[in-house]
Amino acid sequence: MTSVFRKQGQNMYGVLGATGHVGRAVANTLLAAGQPVTVVTRNPQKAQAWRQKGASAAVVDVLDTSALAAVFKTVTRAFLLNPPANVAGDTDTEERRSVQSIFAALEGVSLEKIVLQSTYGAQPGPHCGDLGVLHEFEEGARVLGAPLCCVRAAYYMSNWVPLAKQAKETGVFSTVLPVDQKVPMVAPDDVGVLGAQLLMSPVEETGLYACEGPHTYSPRDVAAAFTQVFGRAIQATSIPKADWLAYYRQHGFSQQAARSYAHMTELFLEQPYDHSAPLHKGPTDLESYFRSVFTG
Repeated sequence: MTSVFRKQGQNMYGVLGATGHVGRAVANTLLAAGQPVTVVTRNPQKAQAWRQKGASAAVVDVLDTSALAAVFKTVTRAFLLNPPANVAGDTDTEERRSVQSIFAALEGVSLEKIVLQSTYGAQPGPHCGDLGVLHEFEEGARVLGAPLCCVRAAYYMSNWVPLAKQAKETGVFSTVLPVDQKVPMVAPDDVGVLGAQLLMSPVEETGLYACEGPHTYSPRDVAAAFTQVFGRAIQATSIPKADWLAYYRQHGFSQQAARSYAHMTELFLEQPYDHSAPLHKGPTDLESYFRSVFTG
């Protein structure tokens, strides 16, 4: 671990998104390593909970550029995560607004190192959900000139959690993924641990990193894991591509967001992954992740 001089009276590490899965794991890992941390959250109650754990906390909305800039000026290294927009609105526009606010807040701030959270399949495109937004996030961060690590994460295991209630009650859950198509998946905590490790590592350690779990999984594998955790037989059913838009709309997505997510799903399933980045394999398997979420 590299030695970094802390700014007088201020915290060294700044963490965006610390109330979400990945950001929380980043902040917890830093605190466990005895590092000073400032978390950024919009929620005063969650900010107080972080203070009780030993972190500093700034109650700031990432769209409040001037307030965010003031936070960045107090840290030497930062973990950047773009918060997801409400799917009931124009997600493409809103998520790009927050990206631009983060970059505007970083103008004139000299950071020793940045670790940025991204995704498998990040690529240029105006209407392909996180794939396009996070590609722009990566590219904009490179322009800043600070030593940069971009962590591209596989499909989050947490994406299945909202389907657990339906699965447990009915024995069936529906997904836009083909039931037998295996894809890389990862526990969010494993991504956060890697992010924290890179944030604490020497400034010379930069570049693109891939993060996934120990195995690939299909929706049928998800159903098998649910079966083990919930103690009842559970099956997965696949929604035909022609019905994706209707499925997203039924789950509260705006027309724009539904189209963007459907396009993202198509790219996710049909494009090969870029395997050029160094691969970090997190230790958490799917059943273990579900047990940690549903049984503690």
